[in-house]
Amino acid sequence: MITLAELATNADGKLVQGFVNEIITDSYLLSALTFDDCLNSTGTSDLTYTYKRVKTPMEAKFRALNTEPEKSKPEIERVTTQVAILSDAWNMDRVAKEAASDLYELHLVESKNAIIRKFNATIIGGDTTVDENGFDGLSKAVTGTSTDFTSAVDLDALEKASALAFAEEMDNFLSALMRDPDVLLVSPRMKVKINAICRILGISNVTMDSAGHRVSAWDGIRIEELRDGALKTNDIYAACLGMDGFHGITLKGGNAVSVNLPNWEAPGAVKTGDAEFVCGCALKATKAAGVLRAKPAE
Repeated sequence: MITLAELATNADGKLVQGFVNEIITDSYLLSALTFDDCLNSTGTSDLTYTYKRVKTPMEAKFRALNTEPEKSKPEIERVTTQVAILSDAWNMDRVAKEAASDLYELHLVESKNAIIRKFNATIIGGDTTVDENGFDGLSKAVTGTSTDFTSAVDLDALEKASALAFAEEMDNFLSALMRDPDVLLVSPRMKVKINAICRILGISNVTMDSAGHRVSAWDGIRIEELRDGALKTNDIYAACLGMDGFHGITLKGGNAVSVNLPNWEAPGAVKTGDAEFVCGCALKATKAAGVLRAKPAE
């Protein structure tokens, strides 16, 4: 297993190091996720990942003296998911590079931002029946499970009564998980609503993280907003990060991220650069993630 921070440290080239460091600086989720780096790209792997998901855990019981323990069996689902190649490419004329060198750097920055946006959108709403080249996300994994909740509270007109009702829903929702989650993933609009609820209830809490980002929290749980349309609803996703919970999947050997820049000395007026991130996700236990879906429109 590996984190992207470790991948950046171990990367052979400074270009990849810098690119990955920019990714983890700008994306809490990508910086916090642990990746199972178990797949290879040598032709012996079809980039599929099979694992066992615990749907119902084992149950321990007391026994009487001189009796055998009562046997318990977990309910396990065998899940096969795929790892996707998330990429972005761009063209630039060599004259444009010479005329505006900052445009060259802008392409690299935008390539990094595009990968973050698409990863965030897919980690929630990814569905291989819609995009066969992508991977399945959290919404598909938790739909219909014991951690799939729907709110009954109308948050359009907030007052203390609705704020308290929402807080009770959140308590019920979070208590259904295997432990306190590491992060709540929300849309920008829902983050505004949660911040307002926290102010109404007097539990507002904003700190700064190591990357200099303002961090809001719900009862000590980090709230991370997924911008640029990555999450378009007011649904709240909670995730317990880790190899026994929700984690990423990628290639082994430190090959998760590749960046290819043009050779400006080679013949040809228009050059191409690209960046790729080989990625997927796995939910090892149903109770390691969940969703509180917004109240349906009436």
